Amino acid sequence: MKITRFFSVLLISMLALALVTGCSKKPAEKEQSYALFMSHMTNAFTIEMSDAVKSKAAELGVKVTVYEAEKDVAKQISQIETAVQQGVSGIVIEPVSVDGVVPAIEAAKKAGVAVVVVNQKISKPEAADSFVGVENFDGGVLEMKTAAEAIGGKGNVAFLLGPMGSDAQIGRTNGYYEVLKSYPDIKVAFEQTANWRTDEALKIVENWLQTGTQLAAVVANNDGMALGALKAVEDAKLLGKVKIYGLDATPDALAAVKDGRLTATVSQSTTLQGTTAMETVNRIVKGESVEKEILVSFTLITKDNVDQFIK
Repeated sequence: MKITRFFSVLLISMLALALVTGCSKKPAEKEQSYALFMSHMTNAFTIEMSDAVKSKAAELGVKVTVYEAEKDVAKQISQIETAVQQGVSGIVIEPVSVDGVVPAIEAAKKAGVAVVVVNQKISKPEAADSFVGVENFDGGVLEMKTAAEAIGGKGNVAFLLGPMGSDAQIGRTNGYYEVLKSYPDIKVAFEQTANWRTDEALKIVENWLQTGTQLAAVVANNDGMALGALKAVEDAKLLGKVKIYGLDATPDALAAVKDGRLTATVSQSTTLQGTTAMETVNRIVKGESVEKEILVSFTLITKDNVDQFIK
């Protein structure tokens, strides 16, 4: 009887100890989650950027949710606010506009969320922890200077622009006009936004060509629009007479450069931007210091060097 009582007491003591030990365990560390906010997902460039971020997140062993704003700044703001309310640890944002998303970014920072802006700058860069991308002005200068030299410094040119108010549209177009200061014999015959879209660019350039205006070159803020211009020029049987320039080094554009149909494109190291942005926001969340601005380079791609870039 005494032995039975002894084992009963021992069992109760062990259960009590287990209960105390269990209660004293530290809570499981919170799993870090991230969000990627893309201005849109309608062309090869933004898809490559998104894939690069997701690939790096998988490599780091963290979760990332991708949001597409469909070029709507109000939608992007709402998406950021939702992610912050859900307790996201860090965000990477390719902004719809330079101004519109700033308040949402500031609110995210106030809530303790790490913020990295990628590819397109915002008007208040200090609102974010870091910027990873390019100087779009420099890309525009490289693209336009190449076109200006190729047409002999004279003739009519036309510009296809991205969504008005986006950093890429502003920076690249300002780069075009900076170059034109040195080429007084080049005239801008047409200038219109095609919102990064190939189909819009096709219709716009068709209309330009129907006016009978002789164009020496069409310079586009991105490859998608350049390919739309190329189709219009080919349909009008003007290939070779009108030079066409793009920017992004997308697979279709690279193929067109190799074929001699697209005069040139410009690489902005898209994959490197995406992987670096994801790596940077993860470092911030882990408490590591990062540079306020991390820039990658532009590279001119013509038929002479295109094979180096085709995967």
